[in-house]
Amino acid sequence: MVLSFAFNKLLAKDIDGRIFLEVAARRADHFQVHAKELPHYRFVDLYQAAEYFCQSHGEATKVESEHSEDLNSILHGKKQRWVSRRIKRSKNAAWPVGPNQEVYFPVDNFWLCRVPPVMQRCRLIVRVRYDALREKAILEVASPEPGASEACVAAIIERSTEASVYRNKVLELAFESGTKDEYGDIERPDRLRVLFKSHEPVEDDDIVIDDEVRQTLWRNIVDLHVRREVLKAHHVPVRRGVLLYGPPGTGKTFACRYLCGKLPNTTRIIVTGTALLQVSSIFNLARMLQPSLVFLEDVDLVFASREVNMYSSVLGELLDQMDGLRPYEDVGFVLTTNAIERMEAAIKDRPGRISQCIYFGPPRAELRKRYLIRYLRQFAHFKLDVDELVALSKGATQAFLKEWVHRSVQIASERLEKGRDELQLTDKDFREAMREIRRFSEGSTGRIIGFHESSPTNL
Repeated sequence: MVLSFAFNKLLAKDIDGRIFLEVAARRADHFQVHAKELPHYRFVDLYQAAEYFCQSHGEATKVESEHSEDLNSILHGKKQRWVSRRIKRSKNAAWPVGPNQEVYFPVDNFWLCRVPPVMQRCRLIVRVRYDALREKAILEVASPEPGASEACVAAIIERSTEASVYRNKVLELAFESGTKDEYGDIERPDRLRVLFKSHEPVEDDDIVIDDEVRQTLWRNIVDLHVRREVLKAHHVPVRRGVLLYGPPGTGKTFACRYLCGKLPNTTRIIVTGTALLQVSSIFNLARMLQPSLVFLEDVDLVFASREVNMYSSVLGELLDQMDGLRPYEDVGFVLTTNAIERMEAAIKDRPGRISQCIYFGPPRAELRKRYLIRYLRQFAHFKLDVDELVALSKGATQAFLKEWVHRSVQIASERLEKGRDELQLTDKDFREAMREIRRFSEGSTGRIIGFHESSPTNL
């Protein structure tokens, strides 16, 4: 009896011995392992789903222990002298779970379970680990019962998708190129990072756009998601693509922020720069987290006309993904571009891929007045002739109007006496700011700073 206790105590110091004592009855040859690899950003989802499954379906012992061997080698492989199986506490790594939020999870964890099926208690070994070298989140499940391992993997994956930390959040995708050592061996592979984006909602009063543009945005984007069940019942496809186009600084990105705030029950995915090249990953994430809305910004940089496009293979992949979306899939996408003439015709001119094009141009006089009033509301401006400022700003974009106000405030602040906090804007401040901003921008170069029409020069 004493020898048996001592032997068990010795076994429990190694992970394979602990597994044998807990669930394998000192025999592991009849355990079959099923494994699933997911992108590194799915680790938190996998960990929480595995813990939920094990705690809610039976008795489970949790063992944090970090090992380089996979579960199949631990159960069935011969122990190597240079590989330790001694139980040691796994290191805890920080994982983001929200904007400016992170939690710590062990990078290697075992759950030794006895799960009660219909007639008998089923023994399971569940493991979730993070492979830092390959940047993969790995789920491994072993059981002697036919089909039990596979069913457990499926249940955990399904739970990880349904309760994902990314669901209904505003996400931003960023692509990081891999690195190689001096011999050409990969030190770190390429990876697509999924980041939580801090989002300040844009209210109806904050966005100044033409009523027709607002209505079109609502009908083609917001309404599809808000009333998706009603529309589906009437056989209206909820998958729709919208293209926002127009000169830089005319409010396309701001409109995307406005749409994000109107869809709190939808996963919003923002993609820019080189991340646009990861088409399959983008659409896989959107499908997993549907209902979702994907924002592809400045798409002309990657998806230009194929005659001048160095990324033609990626363009073809985008077209395939767009065509592959089923009408019942709750995945919409919004594309933005400053140069619609450069866009591939197969995207912008074919119905079914893009259902609506919306032009964002320099605002008319009425909208410029509303813009200026909104930007000026936090400053003392009762001496200003707003109508004259509107006339002076003919052809200006929304971005220019904002900069114009800020530059005028900067100029006015120079008059403040030391110790005084009061600031009063005058027409003279705005005239001086206009002269300064446009001093070296005449003719076609005026577009660079946000003018798309000629404006008065006798300032």
